[in-house]
Amino acid sequence: MKVLLVSDSHGDNITLQRLVAMYPQMDLYLHAGDSESDEEAIKPFISVRGNCDRYKDFNDYFLIPTPYGKMYVQHKPHVANLLTKMREVKIFVHGHTHIRRNETINGVMWINPGAISYARDCFDGSYAILTIEQNAVQVEYYTVK
Repeated sequence: MKVLLVSDSHGDNITLQRLVAMYPQMDLYLHAGDSESDEEAIKPFISVRGNCDRYKDFNDYFLIPTPYGKMYVQHKPHVANLLTKMREVKIFVHGHTHIRRNETINGVMWINPGAISYARDCFDGSYAILTIEQNAVQVEYYTVK
């Protein structure tokens, strides 16, 4: 399973569409919140609601089956420990911090693609491609150009 993962685009829909054109063969286009756009404007991405999307009609979270196990997606990471345990999650995807993240905590992979807009790490803007297989998840980060 191939996933193009973005977060925190804050209205930069042009970059989102450029990424779709660059990667037309993804199984899933996933936005971890704060698109500041409606569903139609960010298609084919599906998105959770971020703190800057409070008036948008997005879900607060997704629980997505993958070959590796359940993937839980929500914008803010602060309540994830409890939720990942309750739902037997193997992959937790979030945004909000604008900082890339790929670490395993208590057997759960925590992944943040960074931010398309207003990055807070040393990268100008970033996204990730996840390759999810039954026994492994590969996370590759790329800088928006």
